[in-house]
Amino acid sequence: MIQIKRRYYLERLHRFINTPNIVVVTGLRRVGKSVLLRQFADETRRAAEVIYINKESLDFDSIRGAVDLIGYVNSESSKRSPRIVIIDEVQEIQGWERGLASLLGSGDTRILVSGSNDSLLSGELATRIAGRYITFRVFPLSLLEFRDLYEQTRNSKIGDGELFQIYLRLGGLPGILHTDLSEIVVNQMLRDIFSTIVLRDVVTRHRIRNVRLFEDVVRFILDNVGSLISAKRISDFLKSQRRNLSVDTVLNYIAYLQDAYLCEIVNRYDIRGRRHLEVNNKLYLGDIGLRNGLLGFRERDFAGILENLVYLELRRRGFSVSIGTLEDREIDFVAETGSGRLYIQVAYLLGTRQTLEREIAALSALKDAYPRILLSMDQMQPKDINGIRHAGIVDFLLGAQL
Repeated sequence: MIQIKRRYYLERLHRFINTPNIVVVTGLRRVGKSVLLRQFADETRRAAEVIYINKESLDFDSIRGAVDLIGYVNSESSKRSPRIVIIDEVQEIQGWERGLASLLGSGDTRILVSGSNDSLLSGELATRIAGRYITFRVFPLSLLEFRDLYEQTRNSKIGDGELFQIYLRLGGLPGILHTDLSEIVVNQMLRDIFSTIVLRDVVTRHRIRNVRLFEDVVRFILDNVGSLISAKRISDFLKSQRRNLSVDTVLNYIAYLQDAYLCEIVNRYDIRGRRHLEVNNKLYLGDIGLRNGLLGFRERDFAGILENLVYLELRRRGFSVSIGTLEDREIDFVAETGSGRLYIQVAYLLGTRQTLEREIAALSALKDAYPRILLSMDQMQPKDINGIRHAGIVDFLLGAQL
């Protein structure tokens, strides 16, 4: 199978594995963690002994618990130093956190694991090995990575516009590009992936009894990407459909979906008051293709989908992201790193003067000196609009710096 090297992640792994910490790779199922770990193992074998365990393979079915894990590692080890133990989907091993703690204390052993549930990994590691692990998240393919894999699997070049239209429909899960890309195959595959994640990582793990009502919550979230949302709003909507669900249960369901990386809550940030607000936040999806597989791609949802793609790219680049509020105005994203802040507004087209003025109004009202950026699909606008930088969304998704 054709694969691309995701150098950004591989380089981080090579840096982190040389620390005395467990390295934890997290992210949505089918996002490419297993391929990443195998590629890292292949690149590392010359310099170290590598013991690789993939708990999604029946070859390792006998490793059921911590004792089995230690026994397998010791039986496979040639005592070469350093020794790197790599475990894919580590949460499938009962008592895995005890096994990792034991391995970590057994001399020159470095540990790299992956998992698909955020709270399970961080919670158990924080309990057993506080301060001795590093986590980082693998995101779906960026548009740039998507182009590389698309052109390799198709053995042909493609223009940026056509590429973006395909990306909008498919999302960034790598396995989709190994199909014929027909609508019937892609949609069925996306639905199956979604169902696997929901049933395996959410419904079964959290013992959800009313699966139909849980699915109604999920569909509401999928249908309101990029809109202000609250648990009360979801609960009230269900009541209007004669389906009762408490606000607390809705909050629990959203937390479960976040743990499985299906969605993320993005808090609103009062720029003038310099504080995060606790109500009416936004939800963005871990991969936009999963939504399209269930609901279909609809033109009226385009603005929310564009926001979702920009949000994922900002997170992929290491920004922490909030929704900005400035009195009665909204700024789509306040993106921050240790080196500073960016204000970003996302728009589809800026066909009229009124539309342009509406989109830049909040950015123009800002009083500080942080960069202000308008991202749009409109190629006719100048690069500078009254001190606000204008850039193309596709260019940004292809790696252009802000």
